[in-house]
Amino acid sequence: MERQMLQRAREAFFSGRARPLEFRVQQLHALQRMLTEKEKDISTALRQDINRNQYDTPLLELIGIENDIKLAIEKLSDWAAPRPVEKNLLTLSDEVYIQPEPLGVVLIIGAWNYPWALTLLPLVGAIAAGNHFY
Repeated sequence: MERQMLQRAREAFFSGRARPLEFRVQQLHALQRMLTEKEKDISTALRQDINRNQYDTPLLELIGIENDIKLAIEKLSDWAAPRPVEKNLLTLSDEVYIQPEPLGVVLIIGAWNYPWALTLLPLVGAIAAGNHFY
């Protein structure tokens, strides 16, 4: 099952679907919407699972994720833009720059004590970078 999931994630990455910045921003907005719509359910689940006070969940788990999503949406075009590189004698006539590119598939492993924050914060970065995850 895990190999199939990994294979599907790799196929999705190689399809190029997540490369456009518009797609990444759309995915980040969808993640933000899910957190907003399911905040009560998330709080209830954490109360039942680890006995966390329902009022602590937004503070300890969700606010940080929401702030990272907003930052990623705001800065994504800057992060993905080519960056100029200092030229030297060998590259004087060349156009040289660093172009950030997605690298592939990432594995995100969470933790029991802050399951949402420690799982979704890396997910925000993976989505913003254009990587696929499983």
